Amino acid sequence: MTATEIVEREVKVSVIMPIYNAYDFLRPAIDSVLDQTLREIEIICIDDGSTDHSLDIIREYQKQDDRVRIVTETNAGPALARNNGLRRARGEYVAFLDADDFFERELLERLYTVAKQDDLDIAIARYDIYNSKKAVFRENVESDHGRIYEGGHVTSKNEFPDFILQSTTGAAWNKLYRRQFLLEKNITFLTEVKMFEDVYFTVVSLAFAERVGKLPEVLIHHRIYSEQSRARQFKKYYSQVPEVYLKIKEFLMKGGMYEPLARGYLNLSASRCLHIFKLLWSDAKEDFWNLLHFTYAQRLGWFDHSEDCFERAEVCEFCANIQLYTFAQYQKRCDKGIKLKLGHIKQKLKSSARWKKLRSTLLKLIGKKSEHENG
Repeated sequence: MTATEIVEREVKVSVIMPIYNAYDFLRPAIDSVLDQTLREIEIICIDDGSTDHSLDIIREYQKQDDRVRIVTETNAGPALARNNGLRRARGEYVAFLDADDFFERELLERLYTVAKQDDLDIAIARYDIYNSKKAVFRENVESDHGRIYEGGHVTSKNEFPDFILQSTTGAAWNKLYRRQFLLEKNITFLTEVKMFEDVYFTVVSLAFAERVGKLPEVLIHHRIYSEQSRARQFKKYYSQVPEVYLKIKEFLMKGGMYEPLARGYLNLSASRCLHIFKLLWSDAKEDFWNLLHFTYAQRLGWFDHSEDCFERAEVCEFCANIQLYTFAQYQKRCDKGIKLKLGHIKQKLKSSARWKKLRSTLLKLIGKKSEHENG
């Protein structure tokens, strides 16, 4: 089937693949797309300035199958690459594939069928982890909130406002998105960061989608082949995590979705930052904690909540300690064995809230007095 024939019959799914120096695993990834049982597809390969022979491989595939489209860039990063792919996509739905992952043959057909049948904005597939060095697959642990999709249930933030944002992984590559939905909501990948850009895309998509469903089978294999490389990336860019969640909040507020999703957003952003904090080494822990304490936590909306707003006690304690103490102060308390109890948290936060209200009132009075004197 030629590209012209596919366009005439309408492209059902556009698969967008950012590629950068992916020579070792690129062929299996592309093969897994072109071998799909759903034939009315296109694969948009965005070569992001590869210095190996990745571009040569893509060109080779394009000669064999004109469903392959090529875009070249100069190392602009995966977020911009995916955005450029989105602008060029012609499919009714779009999917994303990293250049080292691979699909099961029936993935796109299964996702497209359920998306059409249930009129979905987002269709989710399960995935597993493939260890390239050991050539073994291991199960991916699903989020407890993913139970909202059990039995083929179609849902959204309207039914589960507190759970929808944490109902699936932040990865973009295990989902099928209705392209018109993304265009209408102006949802794109965050280009200001070097890591976690797909978390932004996924969370805001879940926030605005009206109908979301999930398949129960594993249909995508996420390749892990260089833990050292992932660790280097993480060490370099972990501090960008709170900025990603701040951008999510700003997008939700702009679209009028922050208030109805505030509790879910609070637990998502705080629990993810707590998870990052636990993974860090000692010096980075201090930097990350103080970054949250002085710059981000209040803007993320973590302060002055009662404990019943939190799903887990440790997340509540994390937010309260971030609010009340610098890392040095917190560490000193830990060294002395002083633990902030939930009842104490409530008292401290109430006291903090009263002080903020009093301070605000005093500032207003000072401002009015100054205006009167100047007048």
